[in-house]
Amino acid sequence: MEEVGIVENRIAKRLIRENGEQKMITQNVRGYILKKYNISEANFLGKGQEAEVYSYDQKRVLKLYKPTAYSKLEILKQFYESMNASDVNFELPKIHEIIKERDAVLTIEKRIEGRNIQKDLSNYDEQVLDSFFENYLSTIVSIQKIELEEQFKGIKLLSDYDEISSKDWNDFLKQSLLRKNTEVDRYLKRDVSDYEVKLKRLMDAFSVGYEGEYSLVHGDYYPSNLLVNSDGQINGVIDFGLMTLYGDPLFDVALSWILFDLYDELGEKKLEKYLNKVVNRLGEEVRRTIHLYVLFYSIYSANFFSETCSDGHYQWSVRNLNNEKFWAALEN
Repeated sequence: MEEVGIVENRIAKRLIRENGEQKMITQNVRGYILKKYNISEANFLGKGQEAEVYSYDQKRVLKLYKPTAYSKLEILKQFYESMNASDVNFELPKIHEIIKERDAVLTIEKRIEGRNIQKDLSNYDEQVLDSFFENYLSTIVSIQKIELEEQFKGIKLLSDYDEISSKDWNDFLKQSLLRKNTEVDRYLKRDVSDYEVKLKRLMDAFSVGYEGEYSLVHGDYYPSNLLVNSDGQINGVIDFGLMTLYGDPLFDVALSWILFDLYDELGEKKLEKYLNKVVNRLGEEVRRTIHLYVLFYSIYSANFFSETCSDGHYQWSVRNLNNEKFWAALEN
């Protein structure tokens, strides 16, 4: 029975990433746009949470979005143009054009060479995986070196709750947690043991003013949002936007750990090895903060893909919130 449960968890997680997304645009609209821009179905490169991606030419890709994405894409275009990446050794996205077409919006964007290796990770031997861990951690630490020529307003690039205007990192997380709780508490009270007590612990932790450094936070850093070259080195970091923030860089480090193995293919010991690398590099004191952010994110993202909290990602959030090892780490 235990093995069946593990398989079901993996299937549920795959469904949310691969099949749980709403259809972006109708086939008729898609066909019209692809024909107009001389793109065939064979040019399809992949599909993310918000867009379908096609090869446009050697240096550019075409992405298709729902029409409601236009205003967010304008913000994202300006954000990409404001990034100064002279101090990092990987490429970053750039939007050349945003075009309204019938019941869709398309963008023409910079093409970053490389491939997604999410599905390859389970086949890595210990040595190769260890080498990738080093590269993975170095890249996430480097993101905080990216300077913004024009700082976006507030803490979050694309605000979920317009009324949250706090410029203090911890207060922003606290206010975001309060708002999110109104959407998910009836589900989490049902599925998470002592949920109200746990929520209060997080609220108390974020009630203290933030005194750390502020830097760019990708907010969705994990292998599927990276592109690697033929040598297995990270060549590009993509898909800023949904959770892009300006705050504690340890937030990215925390997500780089907890999101690394969404499908439970590597096993707990290998992920523990990565966490130990983080602690060895950044100091034992970061362990508590990393777990704090993981628990925050588990509540904040609980309904990202299902408003009724009835999908694989929600179950992933529940497992994190019921993991007593995570809560014990807050005591240190």
